Amino acid sequence: MNEQKKAVLRFDNASFAYNEGKKVILDETSFSLREETKVTIMGQNGAGKSTIFKLIMGELQLDKGKINIEPGIKIAIARQVIPREKMELTVRERYEETLDEKDYSFDKKITDVLAELNFAAPLDKQLKDFSWGQQARLLLGHALIQNPDILLMDEPTNNLDADGIGDLITFLLMYEKTVVVISHDADFLNMFTDGVLYLNIMTHQVEQYWGDYYSVQDQIEAQVEKEIKQNARAVKQIQDAKDKINQFSQKGGKMRKLAKKMRGQVEEAEDDLVEVRRDDKTIKKFSIDFENFVWPIVTINGVTIMSRDHEVQHFPLDIELRKGDRYILEWPNGIGKTTLLKRLVHAHDEDATIAEDIRVWYYSQDFAALDMDMVVRDALHEVSNELTDQEVYKVASGFLLTGDLLKNEIRYLSEGQKGLLCYARFVLQKPHLLIMDEPTNHINFRHLPIIAECLNQYQGAMILVSHDQEFVRSMKNLQPIDLGRLRG
Repeated sequence: MNEQKKAVLRFDNASFAYNEGKKVILDETSFSLREETKVTIMGQNGAGKSTIFKLIMGELQLDKGKINIEPGIKIAIARQVIPREKMELTVRERYEETLDEKDYSFDKKITDVLAELNFAAPLDKQLKDFSWGQQARLLLGHALIQNPDILLMDEPTNNLDADGIGDLITFLLMYEKTVVVISHDADFLNMFTDGVLYLNIMTHQVEQYWGDYYSVQDQIEAQVEKEIKQNARAVKQIQDAKDKINQFSQKGGKMRKLAKKMRGQVEEAEDDLVEVRRDDKTIKKFSIDFENFVWPIVTINGVTIMSRDHEVQHFPLDIELRKGDRYILEWPNGIGKTTLLKRLVHAHDEDATIAEDIRVWYYSQDFAALDMDMVVRDALHEVSNELTDQEVYKVASGFLLTGDLLKNEIRYLSEGQKGLLCYARFVLQKPHLLIMDEPTNHINFRHLPIIAECLNQYQGAMILVSHDQEFVRSMKNLQPIDLGRLRG
């Protein structure tokens, strides 16, 4: 049925590369988006999923080929984060940027759009004063207010709690326009996906599949298995031919000429070997060492959070984290979780105190701990001056950070690669305390079981915030702190 719908956007023989052609993303590939379909872009971290969005939005231009958009088609994008330079704007001011002319009924339109997302927001409130989860809804509303025919969504479940994800799924199931989603949340994708655009990092082609997300995954895995078997047979045939060449070349006359002919055929066969995909390549198993510390690592005496009326409230707590202790903070969106975690990173006030000589490492969902202008290799060396290049490269390789990636500035990494860089830095720094704010955001789902296994074996103290329920269930010995109950 989907194949009968009209194509509203087409990539025709499209080629694009970064770094003066050295980092190829697309190589003469063609695909289309059809009206009223909901499609996922799938591919390994760094394959170029977000680049596809930038090309569609006109933020990047193809090196070769064309992007053909049907006349009258409007496109809008719900981005992962609000740009930092826009944070001082109010909701009204940010949304008004989408207008071509004054609209005196615009306040009502904003309110109606947000109501579709089960969200109400004061229109004169600055964006910076909303929680990450609330900002995620505002980002989607900002796209919807433009009434797009094609809606692009980049990691829309990041920062949403379970209720927020449920509201988003309900909205998408009822939404009757074309939707293209980048997400690592497989369960979320399977609820509404009609098909998949599969970005093959090896061939730089976009392959199109129809079916729900899990069915497409099965199709791709079956194709990979088929390619592996084809290669195995071809390799055996090539080796048999090489053995015969060695025998024939030792003889004279016609046999030697035959060996020469066969050698050319073998070279052609080796060139024709099916290139098996590496998209299911995962990071290596890793561990974060803990240098023993027997005293309390951090003592929490109280928390300051936002009330339902958006007023600051202080509540006493009595929690002492020692070696092996791990807590998960449970609360609804809008309570001020990120602010609290940032305070804990440098905790030396009435609410919390971290012991002296403690190494604290913070996984921030916006990667605020990373200097985007720093070269990746230097960002790894920065955490420990005692390490050799060889030691740093070995750790980096385990997180798929190799070759030119190490020479690039962090800003050029994909969001998933920035997340893996954070974990590589944890390994090198050997922290006593891990503070983790949505540590699965942007990370390919294939890597998450390995990350969970590492964190389960980590012997230091840990404070976690995560809306990824599957990941939370995989973590052991988590003690909950229900701040929503504190707030009442």
